Amino acid sequence: MKKWVPPDYKIHRHCFTGSYRVVKPLLELFPTMSVGFTAVLTCSSAQESWQAVREIPLERIVMESDAPHFLPRQVPRSIRQCAHPGLALHTVHKMARVKVLSLSHTLATLRENACRLCSL
Repeated sequence: MKKWVPPDYKIHRHCFTGSYRVVKPLLELFPTMSVGFTAVLTCSSAQESWQAVREIPLERIVMESDAPHFLPRQVPRSIRQCAHPGLALHTVHKMARVKVLSLSHTLATLRENACRLCSL
């Protein structure tokens, strides 16, 4: 990527579930890169992703529903078989807790991030 992608190119690292160590070099090389997280973040086994969320500045994170996949952990499959964008609030709530931020601040910042990423 370093050879072919301009450093100011808008990059969205989709469905990130790895460690901060993996994404840190990319964040440093591409200052406009955003990292997307899904409802996988709500799983108790997502500790590595939680650490990445703690380390990545909120201004570099985007929220993904990845519907119909990745049903949030708090939603029983007996109630809903697949995910939809409205369930993303579960993930945002987890993200706010992990980063020790208010839900309203987290939501507002994630909205700004999505607008910035999608603008021309």
